Amino acid sequence: MRKLFYNLTITSVSVVVALVVGGIETLGLIANQFHLRGVFWNAISDLNDNFGALGYAIVALFVVSWGVSFLAYRLKRYDLYARLD
Repeated sequence: MRKLFYNLTITSVSVVVALVVGGIETLGLIANQFHLRGVFWNAISDLNDNFGALGYAIVALFVVSWGVSFLAYRLKRYDLYARLD
């Protein structure tokens, strides 16, 4: 049960991260190709220029997700139900 809960959490976070990274890359290409400017497009360009910092945020997201998953597992007492089966 714990492994299933962990795998579900990590898979969900992986999908979100893939969509965010792919979206930022795509929007960055659009901004560069069409020379778009403005608050939004400048922020996208800045994110594209600093993917290293975004990487740290992604690692932090995985750590926080693991922690939340662990706490939810313990607080909902799934470990107790697993022992009863």
